[in-house]
Amino acid sequence: MLFPTFSFLLFFLVVFAGFWYVFRTPGTRRIFLLAANFVFYAFWDWRFYFLIFFSAAANYAFGLLIGNNREHIHRKIFLILSVAFNILILGFFKYYNFFAGQVNSLILHFSAGSGAEPWLLPVLSVVMPLGISFYTFKAMSYVFDIYLCKIQASKKFSDVLLYVSFFPQVASGPIVHASDFFPALPSCLCAGVEPGSKPVKFDRAAVLIVSGLMKKLVFSNFLSTLVVTPVFSDLAAVHSADAIFAALSYTVVIYCDFSGYSDLAVAAALLIGFDTPENFYRPYASFSVTEFWKRWHITFSSWLRNYLYFSMGGSRFGLGRTVCALFFTMVLGGLWHGSSWTFLLWGVMQGTALSVERISGYGTKSPGKILSLIFQTLVTFLFTVVSWVVFRSSSMNEIGDWFKALVNFHGNVEFITPLASILVVLGIAIHFIPDKIRDAFFRAWQLMPVFVKIILLAVFFSSLNIFGMSAVAPFIYFQF
Repeated sequence: MLFPTFSFLLFFLVVFAGFWYVFRTPGTRRIFLLAANFVFYAFWDWRFYFLIFFSAAANYAFGLLIGNNREHIHRKIFLILSVAFNILILGFFKYYNFFAGQVNSLILHFSAGSGAEPWLLPVLSVVMPLGISFYTFKAMSYVFDIYLCKIQASKKFSDVLLYVSFFPQVASGPIVHASDFFPALPSCLCAGVEPGSKPVKFDRAAVLIVSGLMKKLVFSNFLSTLVVTPVFSDLAAVHSADAIFAALSYTVVIYCDFSGYSDLAVAAALLIGFDTPENFYRPYASFSVTEFWKRWHITFSSWLRNYLYFSMGGSRFGLGRTVCALFFTMVLGGLWHGSSWTFLLWGVMQGTALSVERISGYGTKSPGKILSLIFQTLVTFLFTVVSWVVFRSSSMNEIGDWFKALVNFHGNVEFITPLASILVVLGIAIHFIPDKIRDAFFRAWQLMPVFVKIILLAVFFSSLNIFGMSAVAPFIYFQF
């Protein structure tokens, strides 16, 4: 069930009406939301919801074992066991076949000519459950935050299951940390019931919905269809200008696709009383790779920082230890995306860039002079564009094909059309709109009469229906 579809609209209207007007106690709302989570996930594959249930149950148990134990060594043992459990679950579905394929290749290579039939690891027909990377990281966040004494272990399994399977976030995040979710849960379940409870943030939700739909249905869908897919499908035949333009287009596509999903997820949660941390903040306006990772997929990068980078020592034990922690954190962050050498290379690129910046001091703070700021932002953006080419490529050969296409000056330039060019320019330009202008527009929206807002939203949705594409492609990060 994709967000920008009529089926999700019907589903969400039922959830919204049920949450605010039918179920008016925390207990009944909790059960209702759990049922909504199951229904939402069942549209993809109801069988895999039991994997979510199993994951939540196991991490709930680990949380109790850690939270109710005062012995440090025992707490650490249970923490290690929980990490091993989650990695085994994630590893089986995401990495087993890749691992088996690589091992089998080595076995066949070294057994060639021996005459004996080599024993090979079985290759399984494993279907990766939707959102397994995201809800597994959320489950691990729950156990980590108990171990770090940020929250107490929940006595209610239903709350842990609600957190892990929360439908606006289960498919592609944001990866809301347990220390943010659980303290706010009681007030969210009591919203609109107890006196003085917070109102629904309709204005912000409406802006996020418009933003998310524009990013996904206009920028992402059109650029993917008109430029990215056809160019990367036949890199050997495209002109160098088209290859460069396709890389720029994909840079806009992956931002608009993923941040568009995040906007819609945050809006859906807001409309039922749940605040969600910001997941993107103008990432292509970053003046360094270090700054980029403070603005891109913020809930994921903060997860890596809080639970992985800090556990490796962070910056507490000298420059050498810090650089190693940075590098291996990003390598593991690359592998989190999937079992591919291209994701590993992408992680190595990010880790190397962060390490070089830390060693040299480059980009640790915003340069004072405007020319230096422009230069650093441009260098960071070019690095990001190339890294997205690596990220998108299905193999190392495809990366090589793109670089070869950069020197192919034969044939005609076919894909740099006026519409695509406008979308690319706008997709990059929106990162440089100052916060003051954004805030002024939002305040103006808030001050508009309700009937004007309704008319404007009706015009927007009608235009989107007329000029948008008939089919909605799955969000890019669904594959992770």
